[in-house]
Amino acid sequence: MKVKADPYGRDRPSPIPDPGAPGRGEYVPPYDPPGIPPYLRPIPVNTRDVLAELRRYLNAREPKMVRWLYSTWNAEREAIKYQELRNAIRDREMPLEWLLQWQQDYSRFVIDVLGQEWLEAMQTAAQVLGNDISEFAGRPFFFTPTGQRIDEWIQTRSAELITSLFANQREAIRLVIRQYAVVTPVSPDELGRIIRPLIGLTAKQANAVLRFMEALRDEGLEADKIMHQVGNYAGYLHRYRALTIARTELAYAYNFGQLEAIRQANAAGFFDGQVVKVWMTAHDERVCPHCGPLDGMTVGLEETYPGATAAIPYTYVPPAHPRCRCTVGYRVLRRE
Repeated sequence: MKVKADPYGRDRPSPIPDPGAPGRGEYVPPYDPPGIPPYLRPIPVNTRDVLAELRRYLNAREPKMVRWLYSTWNAEREAIKYQELRNAIRDREMPLEWLLQWQQDYSRFVIDVLGQEWLEAMQTAAQVLGNDISEFAGRPFFFTPTGQRIDEWIQTRSAELITSLFANQREAIRLVIRQYAVVTPVSPDELGRIIRPLIGLTAKQANAVLRFMEALRDEGLEADKIMHQVGNYAGYLHRYRALTIARTELAYAYNFGQLEAIRQANAAGFFDGQVVKVWMTAHDERVCPHCGPLDGMTVGLEETYPGATAAIPYTYVPPAHPRCRCTVGYRVLRRE
């Protein structure tokens, strides 16, 4: 049976050694695609500041996605019932009602909200780059926002993200129930006060909040003051996680939209030479140790770059990791 290609390119090893794993090969920048004759020059397709365009788009669209996440998490907190908390303590396990509700909520968020945001990000990126393609080729280019690659990308990302959001929340709340229904049992009311601020956080973040709460208790603070400070800390982590999800997902779609526009233009004969792509970092002090060495690295259009996480071992385009602010520029190799 033929295995379907991964739309991210995660199944296509990169010719560039991973900057974060020196043992995988000696990293010697700059890298150029093999077999490129020295008399060919890379002519930019992107005449606009692609980094500025990406930042502008992210800044404009992130707040809406963050609000949707807050709304989802708030609804899930409010949906927790006293009887369900009693059952969680009795059974030492999460009620089935919570699991079903979370699956529905995250499926609705990804399909109804994120699906449209992904498509809009792709279309916006393709429109901006399409203007450059038209100028480069001297004839109008029109992006087609449908097709097998786009459908496969959205289907793959939707399934992965729904699973990830649900699994992270289940793991986080299971950690709480294990502690406060098994190790140090509390009343249903107390369990509810502990769980509600943690809805929407990962297990690592939830554990950090619990450690913070226990530290405040060890200091002898009053219960109301403890929960107030715990709520503030959990709120900070919610803002951080919501922004991480929004920025990462929009960057995924925006960069993929650029790639798909170039693919369509290349297939239609808009370029008179081989198309390559160049990694571009944000060029500031916040560039991470993985992406910094990739800046300026050039690969072929269908080649990949090394990713920075186990979930992203290789990638056609950024992000290489959550909150990655990188993008790529496109060049055409031809005589000048």
